[in-house]
Amino acid sequence: MSETTSGARHMMAVIGAATAGSEIARILAQHGATVIVFEQNPRPYGKIEDGLPRWHTKQRRDEYAEIDKRLDNPNIHYVPNTRLGKDISFEELRRGWGLSGIVLTHGAWRDRPFPVEGADEFIDRGLVYQNPLIYWFNHYREKSYNGPRYELYPGAIVVGGGLASIDVVKVLQIETTLTALAAQGISEDMIRLEREGIEPVLAQHNLKWANLKIQPCKLFYRRRVLDMPLSDIPADVPPKRADALRLARGKILQKAQRKYLFEFQELRVPTGLVVEHERMVGVQFGRTEVVDGQVHLVGDERETVRGKMTISSIGSIPEPIPGIPQKGEVYTYVDSRLGLLMDGSTSVFAAGNVLTGKGNIKDSLESGTEIGVRVAEAYLGLSGEEVDLVKGARHAAELSGEKIANAIDRRGLVAPEMVEKILTRVRARQLEVGYDGDFRGWIRRVTPPDLE
Repeated sequence: MSETTSGARHMMAVIGAATAGSEIARILAQHGATVIVFEQNPRPYGKIEDGLPRWHTKQRRDEYAEIDKRLDNPNIHYVPNTRLGKDISFEELRRGWGLSGIVLTHGAWRDRPFPVEGADEFIDRGLVYQNPLIYWFNHYREKSYNGPRYELYPGAIVVGGGLASIDVVKVLQIETTLTALAAQGISEDMIRLEREGIEPVLAQHNLKWANLKIQPCKLFYRRRVLDMPLSDIPADVPPKRADALRLARGKILQKAQRKYLFEFQELRVPTGLVVEHERMVGVQFGRTEVVDGQVHLVGDERETVRGKMTISSIGSIPEPIPGIPQKGEVYTYVDSRLGLLMDGSTSVFAAGNVLTGKGNIKDSLESGTEIGVRVAEAYLGLSGEEVDLVKGARHAAELSGEKIANAIDRRGLVAPEMVEKILTRVRARQLEVGYDGDFRGWIRRVTPPDLE
């Protein structure tokens, strides 16, 4: 994929600049392509910044530095504040720019709908989705923050079951504990509560959890504890080992409950809403059973659980974008092994969570690779160990990048006059959003001074 002396070269667009996007852009540039990276936000860090809770301070900063290093490349043109499907249409980019190819790495940011008809009528009126909640949690302390704001209530209902849902209950338990301590004139630190656990920190103030009179939040899961996707079980693992790994999931949950003091109920699925005065104030749950891997409702009896706030943490999926073929929740592929969505003069590929169709934090960090008990416990703050949370995602992106680079290498180069037209369009968009081409300088300007 080398550039010729005549100026002809491959011209690639990458949509999304975070772990997968920056790694694929680096590989394409290394192969000699000119790469345009479109990012919907000012900063290029995606779920590392907005989906990985801010208590992961070191891991977040380390990956910021790695992404910066990959994007600060003369063959990579960064275009911030540009969202595909809004600021630039997919069809315009695919048909009108003359690119060699487009790689979609913009992740899975759309929350899967709460599984009760009519629930979305109560968004921000009792119902909150996980993605905006974690975004708020990561940024609300910044003076310049102007996003959604939430008041957290004790006794909140959380519907989920994976690592991301435990992130949610941790946010609820830690934040409500901080509020209760502040009411007693005690200033505490979120990081300390997350690392040491709620009761050990309270003991240092001669308090017990019962003294705070906080109703804990409760996590509801439609399957069994042993089914919780807290750690993966490889398909080829021997049966005894699989059973041990399922039991380990229960131990992870128990450790999390002891440390963060939330409640849990398995085998429950939402079947209805409790609504009063045009607000959602609870959920009706039905009992379930798991038979041959399938979840089934048991009987007609329903349990009413009340709570001022219900948080849906049942998964994230890619945003539908006009022009991209999609079936159900996922994009459809010409060649799923390569991640090829559409062939033609401008090929369209997908990688990362756009390819997997998943977007909970386990998937966004590991990109579908095996996540073991050790990594899960480290991620949840249960072991005191620090691990490279994005190693799996980075490796998966590297493999995708090499496959895409090799596929593009077999195509003809873009003529010099078209190269210049594309770069002229890029510069025009960069100027429109106030980006002058100095990547490091831009990052300094758009990074809030009080970012945690």
